[in-house]
Amino acid sequence: MSQFSAGARLREAMRTEQPLQMPGVINAYAALLARNAGFRALYMSGAGVANASFGLPDLGMTSLNDVCEDIRRVCGAVDLPLLVDADTGWGA
Repeated sequence: MSQFSAGARLREAMRTEQPLQMPGVINAYAALLARNAGFRALYMSGAGVANASFGLPDLGMTSLNDVCEDIRRVCGAVDLPLLVDADTGWGA
């Protein structure tokens, strides 16, 4: 585990790596592959959650809790900053 916050590590990666490439990950395994390939940050989308975790189209059929669960899984697998598009935000 890093001594620096995910936000600090993301800012440092953005400062030193231009453009910063952030592969889209749909689960913990994809996050592990991206980390092992040398990426310094990851991206997750609401569409990825709907498609990969539930087999659903990106039509607002998943919840904020669904997105948060996938975030927990990815962050539990790798110690990389994760930028998340939380879809519609559900009023949060």
